[in-house]
Amino acid sequence: MKKNKIILSVFTVLTIGFLSLMLSCVNNDELEVYQYPEPTLDGFSPSEGVSGTEITILGADFGTYKKAVSVFFNGVETPQEDILSVVDNQIVTKVPSGALSGEVVVKVWTHNKTLGTFNVLPSAVYDSMSPLFGMPAEELTITGENFGNDASKVTVTFKGGVEAEIVSVSNTEIKVIVPDGGITGVISVQIDIQSFETDSFAYPLVGLDFMFDVAGDNEGWLTTHNSTTEVSNGNINVTFDMSASNRRADFKLDGGAKVNVGGFPILAIKLNKPQSGNFILDTNFGSYKNGSNNWEGIINGDIYYYDLRNTFGSSNTLSLTDDTEFTTLQFKIADIITAETGYSVDWIRSFESIDALNEYTELPNGKFSFHFDAIPESDYWVANYNASNVVEDGKLKVTFDPAQFDTDKRRADLNFVEGGIFPGTSPNGKWHYSTEYPILAIKIAFTGTGAPTPETGSIKLDRFMGAPNNAYLLDFLADNVIYYDCSVDGGFTVSQDLASFTFKIADITSTGETGYELDWIQSFRTVVELQAYIASH
Repeated sequence: MKKNKIILSVFTVLTIGFLSLMLSCVNNDELEVYQYPEPTLDGFSPSEGVSGTEITILGADFGTYKKAVSVFFNGVETPQEDILSVVDNQIVTKVPSGALSGEVVVKVWTHNKTLGTFNVLPSAVYDSMSPLFGMPAEELTITGENFGNDASKVTVTFKGGVEAEIVSVSNTEIKVIVPDGGITGVISVQIDIQSFETDSFAYPLVGLDFMFDVAGDNEGWLTTHNSTTEVSNGNINVTFDMSASNRRADFKLDGGAKVNVGGFPILAIKLNKPQSGNFILDTNFGSYKNGSNNWEGIINGDIYYYDLRNTFGSSNTLSLTDDTEFTTLQFKIADIITAETGYSVDWIRSFESIDALNEYTELPNGKFSFHFDAIPESDYWVANYNASNVVEDGKLKVTFDPAQFDTDKRRADLNFVEGGIFPGTSPNGKWHYSTEYPILAIKIAFTGTGAPTPETGSIKLDRFMGAPNNAYLLDFLADNVIYYDCSVDGGFTVSQDLASFTFKIADITSTGETGYELDWIQSFRTVVELQAYIASH
């Protein structure tokens, strides 16, 4: 074997030596250097424009390799990402930022070719805006330079995605009408291919704004029916007269309020509403939509909102142009028969739109707050394994697959779905874990027993501590709450997105449970915060 290796090595050396000898005998003059063809330039268009304008260069022998092409505007090179396409007879490129009027030079491989002159027009420059606050239907002026005078090329969009009506456009001014439905914030201006943002525009609040931040200050809100109140920790806390069989404590603003419904149509209140009874927005124009428990929507389980553009009483509507005087404005909270001893109000505010409300109440990444007051639109929890899923009475009600009762085990894992349509079981939703909110809790009751855990069987939080059976903590079993402290898992030391989010509810062999019901799933900063939430809900 060694002899074969020696013979092979000698052969390799001889071969290399022979090739070297042959190459040394070739005259350098006989070596041909490949010359890439010199491109031909026929012209370009347009011949003027602002930075960012797309121009087309026509000619021949450009090749198709984009990285072999460079374009210069009076010495300023176009970045490779702005050379949009290269084919053998055409180059499409953008005028680079900072370009100056002058010659256009195209370089293809080693060949430099000079075209004619491109005239760089001055870009639009924003200067100021007036007024900086105003109401819908008022006129607003944006001033600057180089706007042009073609209104068809101008779009002005207020925060919230609402476009304004263009009144006029000149080279130094753009006049628009402040639209309904915008949100306080910067305005985006698009002029053909150019864009810029203005200073922040504010819709002056003509509506409600009560935060209860000062201890002892009820900010004019009173309660009825022998209830008591105290303001602390940013809440106004109401306690019922518990001697009444049906408890009641209406929440009423002393002296009424003024609201511009056209500018601030959304009224929202954040509170831990009692589970039973009636909750009514009541005014001197009648009750909202002439009924009870008919808020427009719920956000994060405890923010109830109303669209004041709807009717009050049998058919009353409010002005969308003039301010509306509410001589009576109250939330009737009555006929409470469940165990709550009161409720707490965090804030009451008016908003320009649903988008503004959503922005105000948006949860930070990793903070979960899932309630089941209405069928969710896209992101939701659902049980699989052919379980029945129904959202009603403020709960997600899950019933095991009847076919499983003919077997010795029942199962209905609870999955988080992102972007699906309830009750679809896909696509899997990610667990957006944040170290700021390591406490994950669910309020659950198994139907048939009412207990938060099955008599036999297991609940696993997938991806937590290797998903052991029944690793939840038991401090709040009496409240039907089980929870996990994810900070004890060494795999949860950093905020991260995990591939899926599942509670495995399986191996149930006891016959008493036919399914389970969920009130909420939430994450918290601490166990103390969880305890306070349970106490107030």
